[in-house]
Amino acid sequence: MPCPCCHGQAGRCIWPVRHEIDPKDKNEEGLPDEKKVLAFAVAAVLSINAAGAASLVVDGAQVQADVPPMIVDGRTLVPVRALFESLGATVDWDDATQTVTAAKEGTVISMQIGSTAASVNGAAQVLDVPAQTIEGRTMVPARFAAESLGARVLWDNSTQSAYIITPEHKSLVVEYLDVGQADSILLSSNGEYMLIDAGNNEDGDDVVEYLKNAGVRTLKYVVGTHPHEDHIGGMDDVINAFDVQNVLLADATSNTQTYSDVLTALENKSLTAVVPEVGATFPLGDANVTVLAAQPAEDLNNTSIVLRATYQNTSFLFMGDAEAEVEEAILQSGADIQSNVLKVGHHGSDTSTTSSFLSAVSPDAAVICCGAGNSYGHPSQATLDKLAGIPVWRTDLNGTIYAMTDGETCRITANKSVSAAPTKQPDALTESPVPSAPETAAPSAPSVSTPSGPETVPSNPATETHANVYVTKTGKRYHYDSHCNGGTYYPRTLADALARGLTPCNKCVK
Repeated sequence: MPCPCCHGQAGRCIWPVRHEIDPKDKNEEGLPDEKKVLAFAVAAVLSINAAGAASLVVDGAQVQADVPPMIVDGRTLVPVRALFESLGATVDWDDATQTVTAAKEGTVISMQIGSTAASVNGAAQVLDVPAQTIEGRTMVPARFAAESLGARVLWDNSTQSAYIITPEHKSLVVEYLDVGQADSILLSSNGEYMLIDAGNNEDGDDVVEYLKNAGVRTLKYVVGTHPHEDHIGGMDDVINAFDVQNVLLADATSNTQTYSDVLTALENKSLTAVVPEVGATFPLGDANVTVLAAQPAEDLNNTSIVLRATYQNTSFLFMGDAEAEVEEAILQSGADIQSNVLKVGHHGSDTSTTSSFLSAVSPDAAVICCGAGNSYGHPSQATLDKLAGIPVWRTDLNGTIYAMTDGETCRITANKSVSAAPTKQPDALTESPVPSAPETAAPSAPSVSTPSGPETVPSNPATETHANVYVTKTGKRYHYDSHCNGGTYYPRTLADALARGLTPCNKCVK
């Protein structure tokens, strides 16, 4: 049976977590005959046979044990020997003290049956759930054990599956963090990390905590796609918290406090940000990241750094908030943009994702980073309609989204289940979020344009009370505040602006 997730293109299969496989289409190993499916996907087709049972996959291979992993008090417990030996560790058991000890490359972990006390290289640790005996086997917390040995643990809630990735495993993992109406994406390959954007100001601490929990100590690259607060807001916290080797920023500046905070963090760490050249390629572990767009523009959204990450025969496209004119420029450049997974531009706004661009990308799956019930109406129904037939993953519905590839095939999971499968376009959300506080200009920052929020069109602009508005020569929006974005504005009548097809600025047109 043809795979509904890859448009019939062999070698590019992406399995949503709830995808069902017809039994008649599986071979003796339980894998589909017609597609080469990554071993990451094995757990997606396994049924949970007993209450509390879970699946464990290490470096793409299903861990086999006579006692299956179990979920106890919200934590996955796994047979100690099966887990540690799959991670390349040696295991010792002291029957007298009921203590299990595992060692790998100078790291020694100790846990005692029934105790929440544990140790890593002699340092005391506290477990949420103690090691315990189940069906005659010693079971230990999978996350604690794996992360203590430097491995990544990703949890797929819908299939109750834990995916463990060791530092030495050849792969590319992309994590689309759930930071509300904002972007933050972590790429990792062979122990090297790239962070693309860092959410809003209030997300900084959460992003830092997430990275630390992921085992990040050094960020080879930090990328601020463009100077809007929902992309660089938490970047100063990230720069302050980690060893950062390279910083890439858009060819644009802003006079906001947020932008000033980023500059201050760079100065404090003696870092110099660079504007990447279109066509430049940056190595990340076994992957490569290529710059497709990074040019100045009147609209800060269109200054977005657009990146394409490739690992062997798989690829990921990250659009920032780039809109239709940037998409057209990329198409005209002749660059290779076909990608297995597309991070949809501008949170799914109707200003991005043109039909011609989407056709050229030909994604197997799409990811939209947006906040639940956001006031901008993201993602737009027009964009969702264009994505019809493509599995769509959304941070507002699925939480943090994980994409894992071995270079041939890719698996996408999420840490939160929703009532509808990701392939179904959900109804628009109506909940109104709490708006973030407006930014104030920082005197020490350059006096250039401030970020403008995504645009909404009023249902009946003719009812607006302002007879005069302010516009730029080539801009697409009209303003009530002649200093809204720090540009050169010209007074015009509202009727004139509407006749030109201009839409209102959501920041100053209330």
